[in-house]
Amino acid sequence: MKIHCEWEISKVRNVVVRAFAGSFNEQGFNAMFEEFKKIAPVGAPWASMAQGEYWEMAPAAALQSYTHMREWAIAHGCQCIAFVCPSRFHLDIVKRNAGVVPGDDLYVCATTEEACAWLTAKGFPFSIDDFQHHAFLEKAKRRLENDPTSTFFRVA
Repeated sequence: MKIHCEWEISKVRNVVVRAFAGSFNEQGFNAMFEEFKKIAPVGAPWASMAQGEYWEMAPAAALQSYTHMREWAIAHGCQCIAFVCPSRFHLDIVKRNAGVVPGDDLYVCATTEEACAWLTAKGFPFSIDDFQHHAFLEKAKRRLENDPTSTFFRVA
């Protein structure tokens, strides 16, 4: 099956950043996870930012795979994850299908700036200037705004 979604992954010092957009299927999620594993720091504590501001959604199977990704990250030194989530609706779906609940090691917010501030407060200094995916997000936004099949900006 063809991959449905788009993403970019980078590492700045000890913070791994995943910027992703569109509708994920399980194949897309698994491909992103493999790339994530390759870039994750080894032998030192690290943090992660999941920038999903323009993430449309994913089926239950892909969301359930997120649990494995999170478990893998924690087992391999990830101390905390900041998740930029597009809406409370998205968060509710993730909670129900992936068992993900915000807490000490997972912060859910609406903006990259909030995620940066939280990661910095958790001991992983990261600023908006460190974020390398502004062009990716702008492209994703334009694509969603111009896609007549997307309801991303049309949901009340």
